[in-house]
Amino acid sequence: RPSTTTPPRQEEKVRTIQAKGEARRPQLIARLAETAEAASWNVHRVNTAEGAAATVAEIAGRAKAKSIIRSAEEVFSRVDVDGAFRRRGLSWTVLASGGRRRRSDLKRLAFASDLGVTGVTFAIAETGSCVITPRRGVARLTSLAPPTLVLVVEAEQVLESLDDFFAITRLGYQRDRGRSPSYFNFISGPSRTADIEQTLTIGVHGPGEVHMVLVGQ
Repeated sequence: RPSTTTPPRQEEKVRTIQAKGEARRPQLIARLAETAEAASWNVHRVNTAEGAAATVAEIAGRAKAKSIIRSAEEVFSRVDVDGAFRRRGLSWTVLASGGRRRRSDLKRLAFASDLGVTGVTFAIAETGSCVITPRRGVARLTSLAPPTLVLVVEAEQVLESLDDFFAITRLGYQRDRGRSPSYFNFISGPSRTADIEQTLTIGVHGPGEVHMVLVGQ
C-alpha cells in the first residue's frame, strides 16, 4: 500500500529522531551496552578512536587470530585498526564489495579467516542489535563467515529503537524513489541454533563470539 506520509513530514520526523539522539546520547549508549551484554555480546566501551583501534587489536591477539579480514568502510579512516594490527605483528586482509577479487575467492578467504572486523550502519539500543546495510566498502561475508566478529560502533550511530531505524529507512526509500537496500543484516549476538530437542548450540551458522566496540561516551 502506498505510504501516506509525505517526504517533508518524514524529514521532520527524522530530524526529531536525530535531535533526540544527540540530546540523549550518553543514555542511549549506556542502554545499548546493557541490552547487548544481556544478549551475550562482549561490550567494550572506549572514549577515543585510538582506544577503539587498540581494543580491536587486543581482541585479535587474545583470539590468537592468524587470519583477519576487515571491511573497507570509512570508519577505518578514523579508527586505525591497521596500525594497531601492525604494532602487534598481526596480518590482515581488506575485503570490499565490488573489488577485483572474484566472489568465489572472497568466500574462500572469508570462511578461512579467524576473525572479522567491520563497521555498522546503526546500533539499536532497545534490542542490543547492530544493523549492516549495503554501502561503499561493505563486504557482507566479513560479518557472517569468521567464527569471531568485532563490530565498531560510533556514538552517533546509536538509535533508541527499531521504530527510529525504520523511520530513517523510510525516508531514504522516499528520497530514492522507491529503491531500497538489497538486504538488512541484523546482528543481535552470537549465532544460536537449536535442534528438535531444543539443545542450543552457539556459532553453527555464523560467529560464535561477538564483540561490540563502542566509541564515545
